[in-house]
Amino acid sequence: MKVFGGLRDSADRSSLRVPIRAGTTVNDLLSLLEIAQPALADALRRGLSEGYLNVLVNGRNARFLTGGATVLADGDAVAFLPPIGGG
Repeated sequence: MKVFGGLRDSADRSSLRVPIRAGTTVNDLLSLLEIAQPALADALRRGLSEGYLNVLVNGRNARFLTGGATVLADGDAVAFLPPIGGG
């Protein structure tokens, strides 16, 4: 799992390995993080509820898959990405 931008401050690192079981969803992953990384989980939930955070599963936006119900498999790359602006 990778985190970018200000989320790295909540995690104290840019990537984490989170063991999952078969059938784990993006929402389940957030619940697992509440135990191991509570500050990060809070920031992620806040970002998702406010609509400014994207979740990518293997490079595909989960919003265009099944959102928080997207099922993960062992080895999937999950990234939490705040919007990026520029000009």
